[in-house]
Amino acid sequence: MVGRVGDVELAAVSFAGNLSIPFMFFGIGIGASVTPLVGRRLGRGDFDAIGRLIAHARSLHWRVVIFQLCVLTLLTALMPFMGQPDEVVDIARIYLPIYALSMIGQQMFVCSRTITEGLQDTASPMAIGLSSNVLNIILNYVLIFGVGSFQGIGVYGAAVSTLIARFIMWGAMEAVLRSKLRGMGVSPAHVDGRALTRRLFFVGLPVGLQLVIECVGFAFGGIMMGWICTSAIAAHQVVNLFTSMTFLMATGVGTAVTIKVSVDVGADNVASARRYAVTGLLVAAGFMSCTAIVFASLSEVLPGLVIDSPEAVAIGARLMLVGAVFQIFDGLQATAVAGLRGFGDLIYPAKVATISYAVTCIPVGFVLAFVADLGPVGVWMGFVAGLALASILLISRLVKRYL
Repeated sequence: MVGRVGDVELAAVSFAGNLSIPFMFFGIGIGASVTPLVGRRLGRGDFDAIGRLIAHARSLHWRVVIFQLCVLTLLTALMPFMGQPDEVVDIARIYLPIYALSMIGQQMFVCSRTITEGLQDTASPMAIGLSSNVLNIILNYVLIFGVGSFQGIGVYGAAVSTLIARFIMWGAMEAVLRSKLRGMGVSPAHVDGRALTRRLFFVGLPVGLQLVIECVGFAFGGIMMGWICTSAIAAHQVVNLFTSMTFLMATGVGTAVTIKVSVDVGADNVASARRYAVTGLLVAAGFMSCTAIVFASLSEVLPGLVIDSPEAVAIGARLMLVGAVFQIFDGLQATAVAGLRGFGDLIYPAKVATISYAVTCIPVGFVLAFVADLGPVGVWMGFVAGLALASILLISRLVKRYL
């Protein structure tokens, strides 16, 4: 919808997103450590331990929220020094603070969701997530374009709608979790000291850093697009929209793998855990390959569904072809990471992320884009190089050590 407002507005939202997404995913990574820990305790039938874990998880997530807000406030002040067009910065400096407040609802939703998923309920988070997306779409339309006598507030309406939808999403998820805990006879304990909170942090830190490194790689790619032209930013955002949607399927498969593997490991059923890990890889590979064919076949059609600019659509068509290959490796590495998390292997993926994204993705993308003069396509080829390396290293680790 922002793309219908204009290329500059879409570029501003993309710029703000590139700055905020790494910190959002850091919080998601911290939360990801909770799911397998809850799953293992569930596998052992230790409900008292689950109650203590929930209390400390909530304490940790509030600390993460404070960190996110402080960093995003600082980044808003530094926007004029990041080499982006002035008209893009002018919009992004207002958009980002509004969006930053939505991180409260986002992070606390993550807290409740990861606990619920650890209890093997993935249907409730799905239903709440889909409903919140529908609400967000409706609010986007109303707040961006206006309805009746209400004129709308343009691009800033997207930030406000996200803020409202995320707080409602958090409230709904928390209500479901509390009901589920009452049904199981589990009462969240009070925080007793800081030892368990610190442990949760250090268990989740490698996952959070891994996701941050991945996001920084993609965010820096978006910044490099800004060095090329505004249309390149818009095209990058559009292609990233489509690949992100299909990636969510791989993420869902990965979540299922983490849950089932961790519960089986807690119940000392390693053979079943291995089967879930292998099945997850096969499902992710099959789905992402099918959507890759769709992307390649409709590369000249899909970008035009989102943006009107002929130049941006032309760039987006070329990026969709690279994105088709990109997402196969993206799905494989995400599912392999999920399997490793279920087995309790959290540090190795962070090391792989450093090698694949910081050392491979960014430098390769820069060289191909600006030295080899491939422009936007070169940036995305850097993404492919980083994800391909990550897939190879992570699958090798999973096979050799656990399968």
